Amino acid sequence: MSNRLLLIALLLPAVDIGAAPLFSSDEPLAIRIEAPMRDLVRFRLDHPEYSAIVQYTDSDGSTVRVPATISSRGNSRLDYCEFPPIRLDFGGKATAGTLFEGQGELKLVTQCGRGRGPERWVYQEFGIYRAYNGLTDASFRVRMLDVTYQDDSTTSWTRVAPAFVIEPVEAMAGRLGRVVLRPPEVREEQLDPDETAMSILFQFLIGNTDFAVKRGPSGEGCCHNGRVLAVAGSQDDWIVVPYDFDQAGVINTDYALPDEQFGIRRVTRRVYRGFCMHNDRLPAAIERLNAGRAAITDALAPASLARTWQARATRFVNGFYEIVNDPQELETELLDKCRGAASFAVRKTKSAGP
Repeated sequence: MSNRLLLIALLLPAVDIGAAPLFSSDEPLAIRIEAPMRDLVRFRLDHPEYSAIVQYTDSDGSTVRVPATISSRGNSRLDYCEFPPIRLDFGGKATAGTLFEGQGELKLVTQCGRGRGPERWVYQEFGIYRAYNGLTDASFRVRMLDVTYQDDSTTSWTRVAPAFVIEPVEAMAGRLGRVVLRPPEVREEQLDPDETAMSILFQFLIGNTDFAVKRGPSGEGCCHNGRVLAVAGSQDDWIVVPYDFDQAGVINTDYALPDEQFGIRRVTRRVYRGFCMHNDRLPAAIERLNAGRAAITDALAPASLARTWQARATRFVNGFYEIVNDPQELETELLDKCRGAASFAVRKTKSAGP
């Protein structure tokens, strides 16, 4: 395990020991993936599927080899990245007694390309997930990986890079006592007001606009970069749990582009997308984020980053706290820009004058 990965683990809040084996530890996991890696990379846009072996060393020092199916996945990353995001599918009973017991499909966020930039993106997106874990249990757990990718047909093709694995949505729903829904759309009044206010405020913190909590891409159901969880049979207090933060301004990847509808040129420009009906929940959400400020900063600007990037990320995080803890900035940047009838009323009153 690299010192960089271990340092990140030590800086972040602990996970619950009751989690599935794979997500029950903070320690980065070293694994080896043997598969037709050259072909996976070469034909990544076609989403090929290949047989693979995932290998790791158990706590007693023994080598554990688990069969799986590997494929490429993703959208914007798949188009831009030289090395694709990965999906591992552990079918059958081969995972029994291993760290992957109980797992089906697992998503790996991989290092997009070679060099320090794409490496940094992995660490910072991982940090976003862990920062959110510290705010709410209604979040995807993650575990850092130190991966050796080995082409199974030649010893000459090997790559070592950081990655992290994301908890399956069904597992998250199970530990929260909820079910996963995929409705065509969600009404504002169906959303849990406290979780929604905090979630969208967190998106504002990291500078992410690449999400939607009311609907998803055409024909795919709700939501864009969010999964709906509900108590079985309930039509309200739904939670939309966010994921995929690679477009966040705090990371500022080379391929991150803001949506034209928001009128910004760079993802480093924050846009608040909260609902006016949840404005009364913002004080409690701000209090939660203030209480977790040190841990959030450590996660989003880890000491493992190069000093320049750590300083940039820290300034970005500090900028959020300057806004939400200044009454005038809070009103201008959030309350006046919320979505819904109340926002329209505020703008109309201001334009009318005294």
